[in-house]
Amino acid sequence: MRIIINIATCIALLMACKQARAELNLNFSGYLNDFPVLQILPQNSFVTENQLDSRDLFINLARARFTPALELSNNARFELHYEINMLYSRIANPFYGTEGMTNRQAISLNWLLFQEGNLIARHFIDRLYYKHTFDDFEITLGRQRISWGVGRIWQPTDLFNPINPANFSKFEKDGADAISGKLFFGNFTDLELVLNLRQRLDQTNYGARFRTNLYEFDLSAMAGKYDNRIVVGADFAGNLFNAGIRGEAILSFNQNHLDSNYIRFIIGADYQFSSEFYALLEYQFNGEGKTCPECYEIMRLIKGEILNLSQNYITTQCHYLVHPLVSLTAGAMLNLNDKSGYTNIGAEWATLSNLSLTLGIMLTWGNDKSEFWYYPTSLYLNAKFFF
Repeated sequence: MRIIINIATCIALLMACKQARAELNLNFSGYLNDFPVLQILPQNSFVTENQLDSRDLFINLARARFTPALELSNNARFELHYEINMLYSRIANPFYGTEGMTNRQAISLNWLLFQEGNLIARHFIDRLYYKHTFDDFEITLGRQRISWGVGRIWQPTDLFNPINPANFSKFEKDGADAISGKLFFGNFTDLELVLNLRQRLDQTNYGARFRTNLYEFDLSAMAGKYDNRIVVGADFAGNLFNAGIRGEAILSFNQNHLDSNYIRFIIGADYQFSSEFYALLEYQFNGEGKTCPECYEIMRLIKGEILNLSQNYITTQCHYLVHPLVSLTAGAMLNLNDKSGYTNIGAEWATLSNLSLTLGIMLTWGNDKSEFWYYPTSLYLNAKFFF
């Protein structure tokens, strides 16, 4: 693994040296974010039974994210996303204090600054990559964001950086340690190849995605090996009359365990009713999920290996611009199998050109041990300052 990483580093340095005569240009940006949350935990949960004398839990997550980018030339750049965050919680958070690596990363770039009582601070590198663009080809080396799929809520074909849509505190997709290349055949046609490095060489993931445009529809097909499973899939996006429509599907199979094979797909539509009002609707079938709450794989959800526990879901979201500086958002998701779900409502106020405040509430419902029973009802404030 170290040999592969060293080779990739050497290639990047050689390309950078070739462009050394070009004028360097450093762009620096980022944001500061404070995120206080009051949560109402479900009755009879592990936390309320063992660590709290009530169902109320207050947490506050403060983040500082810095994103410098060094332009070596018109076609070569280094980019870094470095973050420091600090979490206060009424209880010690058993998941926040872990190493911080995802299963799409080869080395740990996450470090503990300090931990004292209910306060813990960490810093980590979320993206660190070199990108070089040629006439009809580009290559990216390092920890990067790989964005596949067309879904607004779920992206079945995105097996590198998925985000749980119920996680309202997650803004960025995690970086993946990878070597990726994209070959351009025209304005709307390209082939992308990705080699995703992990801690063990025999666990390396790889995939390819071909994308084109036909009759004003974006179409793509992908295939690869992920988590020792073969995956093939496709997606489309375009317009039907004045509405946008899109869909994705994958088939994931294991040749040695055919009973674990499954399909996963989404279909969705969105519509801009006016300059102020936008809405979308999306359905997901998750063949990897279970139909009975007693069969749910909770630990896989906690580890981030899966995003949902059950099979059939529908979600809707809408956005309304009340004023150029004020907007309202509302969304709901329903697990069609166990009838649990959540509603998320928020109001955002852009107080300054680089400062925004969002007040929101996430209301969850469901019977004991249903999927969204595990999620707390949350009232949150999000203050974000960009620089």
